[in-house]
Amino acid sequence: MLGLSIDNDLIHAAIVKDGGAAVSSANAVTPDDSYRACLQTIADLVVRHVGNDRIKGSVGVAIPAVVREHCLTNSAVPYLNGKNLQQDLQAALGCPIRLYSYGTCFTYYEAVHGAGIGANSLFGMHIDTHCTGGLVVNGVCMDGNNGIAGNWAHLPLPAPVPYETDGQICWCGRTGCMESFVSAASLERDYVNITGNHLGIDAIAVAAQDSDIVAENVLQVLEDRLGRATAAIITLLDPDVIIIGGRIGQMERLIRNVPRKWPGYVTVKRPRTQLCPAKTGAHAAATGAAMLASG
Repeated sequence: MLGLSIDNDLIHAAIVKDGGAAVSSANAVTPDDSYRACLQTIADLVVRHVGNDRIKGSVGVAIPAVVREHCLTNSAVPYLNGKNLQQDLQAALGCPIRLYSYGTCFTYYEAVHGAGIGANSLFGMHIDTHCTGGLVVNGVCMDGNNGIAGNWAHLPLPAPVPYETDGQICWCGRTGCMESFVSAASLERDYVNITGNHLGIDAIAVAAQDSDIVAENVLQVLEDRLGRATAAIITLLDPDVIIIGGRIGQMERLIRNVPRKWPGYVTVKRPRTQLCPAKTGAHAAATGAAMLASG
């Protein structure tokens, strides 16, 4: 089985054996501004990774977008909007293509092979430069009537303090979306706004450990915002487990500190929800897409 995932940074390909274990994976840099170049990059990646043999079965593709009348909308990769990716990839690869939400694929793989094993209900949050999510209940992906279940990142940030209502503009065209406050990009932006210097999220985490007051402050703010974001999910869906993936999910202090925020924002004193880091790597969405396509 073959699965692909597309995000604003990388395109992943994963070969998956029966049962869902990844046999191998590879990636390529997502082209900056060309849909045609994106299709060519995917075709080259598949040939390099799979070989010239005909692909057997359907290929699942995890996409950062919504499918509407065969075309993509609301994509974090802007040049995908308005394109019939399913049709064009079928022509490029010569095999059936099935498209799924990136967040759904990530969450499904975590439910079967990752931190969500054994959970009846699991909400996945993939938090990186952009954010996405998914919901799996009793082993079933809950896509929703509009195909947008789990799209938590474009809800308004709950319980905003005054300076958070000043109109943070999100790439989706709205203001005040959670993504514009809790993503890796927003953390780096907060640090730049205070210091004038750019640090990546890993460097910010190291600086906080080395007693950088600004780094510690922006991380504490992120923890509170993520506490509000996850508390809203608990209030609405009450899942057994919330899993955080992406670069933000690799920050151990967030997994430890965010649940401490929940009593202030949910209606129960001691929420039993577990917050866990993703156990699977960058290939999780591609592998989840392959599994869904094979089912």
